[in-house]
Amino acid sequence: MNKTITYLAGAATAALFCAAAGSASAAEFDCPLTSAQRTIVNPLPGGWWTTPQVNSLSETKIVTIGGKKALMCVYGASGSIQREAPVGQICSTKPGGFKCTVPVILIPPTPILPPPVTYSTGPAVVPQTYQVNFDNGNVGGAGADLWFQAVTHAEKYLTPINGASIAVGDRSNRGRDGCRVASFTTARVPLAAVPVGSYICMKTNQGRISQFRINGITGLAVKNLEMGYTTWAN
Repeated sequence: MNKTITYLAGAATAALFCAAAGSASAAEFDCPLTSAQRTIVNPLPGGWWTTPQVNSLSETKIVTIGGKKALMCVYGASGSIQREAPVGQICSTKPGGFKCTVPVILIPPTPILPPPVTYSTGPAVVPQTYQVNFDNGNVGGAGADLWFQAVTHAEKYLTPINGASIAVGDRSNRGRDGCRVASFTTARVPLAAVPVGSYICMKTNQGRISQFRINGITGLAVKNLEMGYTTWAN
């Protein structure tokens, strides 16, 4: 004989507590029954009867049903009842129910950089095959950062040296803060890739951030690279 199971309220209690505070809102869900009754409701022939089975709330747990989170109240052998968990909230069990909260996403504050302090600045004219030092503006001296390399009459490069590095980027005027986060490389850059008017970031071999602008490329057989640069102390 088939048996049909139904639930009848023993001592019914239901509570919903909500506390909203912006993105940190929370809700508490109590199981609506303190006990649950299971019985057979099929018609029985004369002389037969059933004894209902009553069980108290034994467990609360969070389960996945049909791919969705659900809050489940378990009443031992009497079975369980459940409801969908609130969408977008993180739920946990508590005695007799559940607590659900909206996750709080903490966004770290943007660091505030000190105002730029100039370490060295000025114009510089660099003949091909010469080198320039962006820490002091010297051309042709020791400790240089950039070499105006001439492989042939037509093939020329801007080549970082002595541990310095270069970042061409979009060739815009990025200033100190933009150059600080640029992608630096020690690879040489073809002169043809940085036309007049280009701004180029450098990291000197002493670790300072620098930027120079190509103001002109002059000369006939021997080219001169005319630039203006600024190197920052911080």
